[in-house]
Amino acid sequence: RNAMKQAISDAEALLLDDDDGSRSTAGPLIRQRIAFYAVFSFVHEIRDMVATLGSKRPTNKLDQYILSRLASRLMFTLKMTWLWDALGKRRLAMKTVIGLGLSSLWVSIPYLRGVLAYPNSVWVGVTVASVSLETTGAAYTKCLDRLWATLCAAAYALIVGKLFDPTNSIAKLFALSIFTFGATFLTNHERPYASKYAATSVGSILYGSFENNMAVNEYVPIRIMLIFIGVVTFLFVEMLVFPRSSRVIVQAQSLQFFENLEHFLFDCSKFCGSVSSIGIKSSKTEESSDHLAEDDPLWMLREGYEKITFTDDLDKTADIVKKTVALAKSELRPGIAEPSMGLNVSLDAAGYENLLIEQGKMLSQLDLLITTQRSLVGYYAHLPDKHLVRTIHWPALLSTSLVQIAQKLSECADNLRSVFSNGLCRPGTCDISHIIRAVAAFRNFEDVILAILSDVADRHAAYLNTISSSGDEVRYTPGFRLTIALAISAILTIGQSLTNSGKHLERIVQSFPIEEVDVEVPANTTTTINMGDG
Repeated sequence: RNAMKQAISDAEALLLDDDDGSRSTAGPLIRQRIAFYAVFSFVHEIRDMVATLGSKRPTNKLDQYILSRLASRLMFTLKMTWLWDALGKRRLAMKTVIGLGLSSLWVSIPYLRGVLAYPNSVWVGVTVASVSLETTGAAYTKCLDRLWATLCAAAYALIVGKLFDPTNSIAKLFALSIFTFGATFLTNHERPYASKYAATSVGSILYGSFENNMAVNEYVPIRIMLIFIGVVTFLFVEMLVFPRSSRVIVQAQSLQFFENLEHFLFDCSKFCGSVSSIGIKSSKTEESSDHLAEDDPLWMLREGYEKITFTDDLDKTADIVKKTVALAKSELRPGIAEPSMGLNVSLDAAGYENLLIEQGKMLSQLDLLITTQRSLVGYYAHLPDKHLVRTIHWPALLSTSLVQIAQKLSECADNLRSVFSNGLCRPGTCDISHIIRAVAAFRNFEDVILAILSDVADRHAAYLNTISSSGDEVRYTPGFRLTIALAISAILTIGQSLTNSGKHLERIVQSFPIEEVDVEVPANTTTTINMGDG
């Protein structure tokens, strides 16, 4: 390490020479040696720490505590999960490597480094590393912010260079303070990068030109050119080498949600239909005698359902629906900011935001459905086989209601597949009129909701008549009735949210480009306008 420090000092001594050729060769040499020294020192310190942990014996409790914390921190770091399986992280790493590899040509090729990009050819690579983000929309937004910030800072630096002498440090410092205050005060909190980078760029231009013995008006065009080249280099890698569109993901997942929800509703109805057949001996409950505590009639609904096991794995089906919505929400903001470039329609921000809000409401109802069905299993596991309430078949009613919602959703999904054959919610092979007709089918959920309410009212009347005429009641009636009510409420809420989702889809479709319609008018057509009563 001492030898490497001496080598770095020798390389820095070359910068004292005013010769431009020696300066251009000393810069990359210093950077290479500093990078090697940093890696070497890091590995050397880790080796020393491991050797210390193995050989040193703690003399007191404080030393023992410090060593144990260091050892646990090291083991935690070594056991961290690699992100190689994460496709987004892997793509980010690969595109950054390729982008930096292309930008390194401006440092490694003498003509580019010494003529076109002198004295700061490294700015191309710095720009690529700065704007490289995981999603295309976020990266594109940062590229625009960096270009606008560079232009604003360059214009301000040119004004300062014209008004004050380059050697006047006080004037430059005062001008820099004013610009930094203005940029900070006018910061857009949703996109703060532009203001921060503009404030730092002014100082880099004013003092960078002075340190490189260049006038401000000579230094500014080179800096703008290098940052623009860095942005173009990154966008080339982002859109051509590793193309990925957040907009396409949102358009696909917003439609895929309805198909996944359809599968969940059908699976849920199948299981719900089998609840009535569950008896005390056939139930798969654990410690069934403890499920209904004497002092808490709502215990099954509050926490007892957690001990009920499912024969059908509804949790996995619900997780698929949740992952679909989570992916669409994570890609919505980058998809809105993503440039269309005439190849795709822009996302309707309000339409997709409201659509995802309704889909999020339905996700909460899925959890409620699973909870209520587990509770019903627990309650029916304690009902005698000849109990009068079994003849009312509440689970069968819930299953029928779920089937009605699922069948109508299946029709809507078929209509969407017919007009969006590629699985993306965007203009395709069908006319806008056909798309609107397909989306309007979601309005029929209102009729399904009314039919379910009618069936529930009839069944509840029969339930009350049975209880009053027989004098019997379901064990711990409050919890049982509340479970039924929550399940029905969840089904009705899903139906209402699907109706609202159709309205938001209609708004999204209205944002599609209007098609030109050719209307043929007969040549010999005359129009007579009658004025007055005659």
